[in-house]
Amino acid sequence: MRTLKSNPTLQQKVSSSVNNIRRSATGALVLQLKKGVDNASALGEELGRVLGAAATASALQHTSVIEIKDLDECVTKEEITTALDALLGVPVSKRDPVKSLRKAYAGTHVAVVALPDDLAATALKLGHIRVG
Repeated sequence: MRTLKSNPTLQQKVSSSVNNIRRSATGALVLQLKKGVDNASALGEELGRVLGAAATASALQHTSVIEIKDLDECVTKEEITTALDALLGVPVSKRDPVKSLRKAYAGTHVAVVALPDDLAATALKLGHIRVG
């Protein structure tokens, strides 16, 4: 917090974007951004650069969990991630979206995938995904 207050350019960026500053249950400092702020990732990168090894900065997003059913029995998490990258046109592989892959009936599998709300809505509108 002292580093943040001592850097005037960073303080100006934070004051224009941040709605509230609080501590989490684990003791981490949480900066809650105002609604409609579109530079959250740039702000996180700037904070990470200024704070260096003393702290880490990351942006949290609302996520939705969807199930992908009727998958082949030999499908892998990597294949599902690659198919989602191609379908959505956005690299989701950095987020490790496939949370679980389990057996279902008749030799099929079900994948549980966590995506940001906007990407999950896009995937649901498309209706189905071809894997492999």
